[in-house]
Parts: sequence; C-alpha cells; structure tokens
Amino acid sequence: QEKNNLGIHTEMMTDSMMLLMQNGNVTNCCKAIYKGKSVAAFSLGTKKLYDFLNHNEKMCFLPFPIVNNPCNIANNNAISINSALQIDLYGQVVADNIYGQQFSAVGGQIDYVKGVQLSQGGKSFIAVTSENRGKSGINSRIVSVLPVGTAVTTSRADVQYVVTEYGCVNLKLLTARQRAQALISIAHPNYRAELTEEAQRIGLLR
Repeated sequence: QEKNNLGIHTEMMTDSMMLLMQNGNVTNCCKAIYKGKSVAAFSLGTKKLYDFLNHNEKMCFLPFPIVNNPCNIANNNAISINSALQIDLYGQVVADNIYGQQFSAVGGQIDYVKGVQLSQGGKSFIAVTSENRGKSGINSRIVSVLPVGTAVTTSRADVQYVVTEYGCVNLKLLTARQRAQALISIAHPNYRAELTEEAQRIGLLR
C-alpha cells in the first residue's frame, strides 16, 4: 500500500508480481524503456496468473537476451532481488547447485546484480533466510567456506547487499575481514559462534 508507481522488469513473472499489478502498486510509469509495461521473459505460477497474463496489454514478453541484458536493466533506476542457496564469508553466492550438483538454472541472477548497479541509484539485494530447512535437516545458509565441488553463481566482487531476517549488510568496499564480520552479524544466532571460530581458523578473523 505504501509503495506505488513501481515498475517490473524481470526474468520470471510470478503471482506475487501479478498481485502488485492488480493492487495498483505497479504502474510502470517511471520507466525509461518499455514505459507502462511490465517486462518479463517467461512466467511461472498458478492458472490465475496465466489467465491474468493472457492478452494483457500491460505486459510485454521479450526474448531472454533482451530482458536480461544488463544494459537494458541499467536504463531504469532499478532494484534487484535475488535469492541464494548458500553464501560464504567472502560473499560468494551459490544459487544454482548444491555440492556441484545442478539444482536449477543459473538464470539471470548475475545480469540483474550487475545491471542494477550500473543504473542511477540502483541497488542489488541477495535475500535469504538465515537457515535452510530441508530433507537433510536444518543448517546455516551462511557458511565459512563453500563445500568442495560447489560452483559459484555470483562472485564476491559483484555482490552488493545481503539480507536475512537478522539484518542487511552492504559488502561493497569491505575488506575480507569486514565481510566476514558483516555476514556473521546477519547469520542465525545459533551459528554465529561456530562461524566466528571457523573464520579464525581459516585466517579471515584474527
């Protein structure tokens, strides 16, 4: 209700974005390109979403190379929100594989991370829950180092803001030591002592 005249430029159109359009929060009136249109490359959601999208003149579906082009993303004063499976204390983000086993496509995460930071006033957020609750049990999404064989999705040099339910930190311009301290501060409290010990063991904290 408080955020209005929002615009959508996304790889994947979802039900939550549909609700923002239906509620009137999204008008796309401030866009520099594709003004008045919500832009997406594909959609994934409920039948209600597909019915909403069908012949909707407020939507514009374009090929991936256009939608995910960082230069096109940078044309708008944009904020990107991506997620992750794991983040290590250096700020490396894993979003598409677990122990090197492919979990999903890499997608456009790095395109949006870079694209919005090229835009005027743009900010990139990696938003995660502090804990992963899956079939293998409960563990921290923020880890000291990534498991052997893990492939990095977004490099530490590209990551800007990281958000959990315990806070938000900006990793840009931070030293390796400062990054570790910042990420530990937004990890789940149950893992902070262990992460601190591991950071000391590998030389990140002294």
